[in-house]
Amino acid sequence: MGGRQAALQCSERAVHLKPDSFAFLSQQAQCLLVLNRQADSAAITDKLSGVTLDHAVQFDTLGNLYSQLNSHAKALGCFEQAVALEPANPHFHFNRALILQSMGELTEAEQAFDRVIDLEPDLAEAWLHRSRLRTQRQESNHVNELAVALGRPELSWREEMNLRYALAKEHEDLGQYDESFAELGRASRLRRGHMKHDAVADLRAIDGIIDAFGASYFSVEHIGANTRAPIFIVGLPRTGTTLVERIIGAHSEVIAAGELNNFAECLGVQLAAQKPTDRLDFIRRAAGVDHASLGEAYIESTRHLAGNSARFIDKLPLNFLYCGLIHRAMPNAKIVHLSRHPMDTCYAIYKTLFKQAYPFSYELLELGNYYLSYCKLMAHWRQMMPGAIYDVSYERLVSNPEYETRQLIQACGLEWEDRCLQFHKSSAPSMTASLAQVRKPMYTSSVGRWQQYRDGLRPLEDLFLSEGLNL
Repeated sequence: MGGRQAALQCSERAVHLKPDSFAFLSQQAQCLLVLNRQADSAAITDKLSGVTLDHAVQFDTLGNLYSQLNSHAKALGCFEQAVALEPANPHFHFNRALILQSMGELTEAEQAFDRVIDLEPDLAEAWLHRSRLRTQRQESNHVNELAVALGRPELSWREEMNLRYALAKEHEDLGQYDESFAELGRASRLRRGHMKHDAVADLRAIDGIIDAFGASYFSVEHIGANTRAPIFIVGLPRTGTTLVERIIGAHSEVIAAGELNNFAECLGVQLAAQKPTDRLDFIRRAAGVDHASLGEAYIESTRHLAGNSARFIDKLPLNFLYCGLIHRAMPNAKIVHLSRHPMDTCYAIYKTLFKQAYPFSYELLELGNYYLSYCKLMAHWRQMMPGAIYDVSYERLVSNPEYETRQLIQACGLEWEDRCLQFHKSSAPSMTASLAQVRKPMYTSSVGRWQQYRDGLRPLEDLFLSEGLNL
């Protein structure tokens, strides 16, 4: 936090010296975003949009700011201006394609990614995004193109990784499951081999949360912030969290604010003065935080996102780590937890290349052990605060959509609206790996998908059976 604050101060000094500088103002807006001061950043970004811009890179910079502020239509306009000024620049086409896919313009996004690849075949991330936009078909796919691209000399490991994830996805769409899993293994080993991650430390942290937020913590009365605005959707990724966000977010009284780091950021600010020595010390000190102050700081940090809506959704899956604190800091907030079959959950996570989060997801046994710790923590939260978490089964939801959706809406304290069953018609943007799926009605074809890869997933299955999981 100190480094980010220092960066903001430097940008403010630069703006003071040269108040009309696009470069300095845009840098200040970015620093404010990093500090979760979106309202202040938005004010500067809107000011920049009124300035006469001469260069494509300026429109691209402005578009990236608007994208981070969830102003996707404005971002698209900026990227289109950048493309018009420099039509041969693949990176401007790439940013335009990303915005189009988030807005659900999937056909246009695919055409835009085609253009990126034509201009810059080495921009392998474009290949992966393009493969995810639709279910590939025998008569229309990129398998041969991807194989040729993988044969190019001097591929970087990142380029190879993105191409192999894309190829794994297309093989799966075509029912070529052995080929798909083989490519997935190569891709995930590349990713895991190029990251520093202590998988054991993750498990110790979850054990530390269970110890710090045990019976003694919950036996003491904590006064939290008086708000019912947030609806937290938690769980592991790829379990239906985006689907549930779209369902609830279709309600007229609710706005989907996205995957917010705000709660963890606010907690970090609250504890900064105590200077925790390590992760476990941070967890222990978190149990003694001023709960009302934490809740109020969180609400204040999200105020610009909620607008005039009475309720908002915070869909950061890893907030499952903070369920105890969330409930004590905002006792009237709703916590919705998604669960899915253990093997389907882990396979769906394993086959996904995440931008930065979920470092435990690239090696099967590390993933399996993290899943077991997650289950242990969720069982702990249910025991410590019965009734505070509403559990949604992905399988039950997609098998009986109307009944389960009605129960979900009621659990969130909302009146029923038929539009919640028409979530796939919403034009609201989506930035997650499920962005193509949520444009469709609910389907059951992902249930039991792991069975196609049972041989490859055997180490995971054996681990879960040894721990008594019902598969």
